Amino acid sequence: MAADAPGANPRPGVAAPEENGFLAWTIGRPAATRGIAVCLARLDEGVSAGRRLRLDVADAENVRVDADRRLGFPSDLSVVALVGGTGVGKSTLLNALAGGSVSEASARRPTTDKPVGWVPRSAGAEIDELLGWLGTTNVLRHEDKALGSVAVLDLPDLDSIEPANRAKVEQLLPRVDGVIWVTDHEKYRDAVLHDDFLRHWLPRLDRQLVVLNKTDRLGTSVERVRRDLDRSLREDGAAGAVTPPVVATAALTGDTSSVRDWLGDQVDAKRIVSGRIAASIRAALDDLAEQAGINPSVEARPLLDAEARTRAIQAANREILRLVDIPTAQRQAIAATRAAARPVGAGPIGWLLGRVYKASGRQTRSADPKWFLANWHRRGSLAPAIGALRGVTDGPLREAPSKIRPVLAATVDAPRISGRLQGAVDGAIAAHESLEPPRSRLWPIIGIGQTIATFGAVISAAWLVVTILLGSGADTFTLPILGRVPIPFGLLVGFLVLGFVLARVLSVHAGWRGRKWAKQLGADVTGAVERAVAEEAFGPLDRMEDARHSLWLAIRGAREACGPS
Repeated sequence: MAADAPGANPRPGVAAPEENGFLAWTIGRPAATRGIAVCLARLDEGVSAGRRLRLDVADAENVRVDADRRLGFPSDLSVVALVGGTGVGKSTLLNALAGGSVSEASARRPTTDKPVGWVPRSAGAEIDELLGWLGTTNVLRHEDKALGSVAVLDLPDLDSIEPANRAKVEQLLPRVDGVIWVTDHEKYRDAVLHDDFLRHWLPRLDRQLVVLNKTDRLGTSVERVRRDLDRSLREDGAAGAVTPPVVATAALTGDTSSVRDWLGDQVDAKRIVSGRIAASIRAALDDLAEQAGINPSVEARPLLDAEARTRAIQAANREILRLVDIPTAQRQAIAATRAAARPVGAGPIGWLLGRVYKASGRQTRSADPKWFLANWHRRGSLAPAIGALRGVTDGPLREAPSKIRPVLAATVDAPRISGRLQGAVDGAIAAHESLEPPRSRLWPIIGIGQTIATFGAVISAAWLVVTILLGSGADTFTLPILGRVPIPFGLLVGFLVLGFVLARVLSVHAGWRGRKWAKQLGADVTGAVERAVAEEAFGPLDRMEDARHSLWLAIRGAREACGPS
């Protein structure tokens, strides 16, 4: 599926958005809304890259699951949560907005231990599934036309002494579309609110409002406290997070106009939902970027300097090629070519000598480049090559972000590097097709001549011996310098000279072919080993760099598709 196709979701076990209403949800919507499909695809790419880097991708995966689920609900409704500490007046604020009792308010806190919902009656039964997903069973329906597309939830106190209440808030915050953070003049600098919640959630939620409640108790100090709260949010907020507006209310006296006006801006439900999901995706990918040591604004810089990498690979190649010993392999290649020529080009005696040469093991020891190269690792240790590779990774390993340091350390682990290098060199040698000696059509022709010369010499020698033993004369013929010699002797000399000449021709030709092959073999094996070492020396590191680059591309793509943070 294309990365930017609506509903792209390669993860097994999670329904694609088309399957739960997302395709219908996007049809006819603005481009920014339809862009959520691309935004989700970038999230999937980031999660995939994070898995390859062995990062903690649980939060990002939860964002994807929640997005799929939220987009699957067909209702045109945005959900806003009231979140705050004990006694700050959340329930009173909701009751004031509703103009009646919706959520029980009490001086004895905590009162709200389960979400309480105030939802438009126009949403009908289709809202029930969404409310069920949000764990909200206590629901009051309203007919406020100005807020016909907004549901307000009063969540449990975030600083409750009951751990389950805080856990419920943390579970629901990623699922709601907007948050109204409620505090008062006593708790507006509370560490739980600022350090545990606002610092974490401000970058992750698109629509937020901070309410300073109970201002009826502040007299003329309302604006000073409001500005102080606004300043603290700017100073203590997460880097890059947009500080939400701060408004003053007095819920007990019914002064909630600023909150009602803000809620009125949330009626474009689809835009609100898509904005919240986009913000969650951006934040999840930014978290992965931080783990991987990536600056989203700058293309990820390689952990290992290119020049240092090249020097290390060259040093490792020298050490490995020293063990492979190309010059000796080339000498063996020449000897192997002559050994291959002997059985077919040296006649019966050459065939016999070749058999003896091979059976004795001498040919394997001195004329078998394939065996010689395959046993390269027996001629020494890979420690110098490994040391050259590990030496350049000490600095990057110390400087790498802590989350990816274990992965980086595993890529330069000595036993693993040794195994990769040996496997790479073995593979480069085994895959080479030119390890068998060359052949020539001239050699069998020479072999026929040698066979004739051999049998001719044998017959001539036998004829000469019989002539001598029987004492019978033999015909003669005249040779230069020697004068007249018996025909058998002359034939014997002639066949021996012919055999010697053919043997020299075979040796010279086989040597020429062998040297040509040895030169090519040396170049090919050297190139193959160097390529194998270059590919495998830092292979896992390269794959790690690819994953970091993929994560950076996913983050950049998400910022384009999901809008600025």
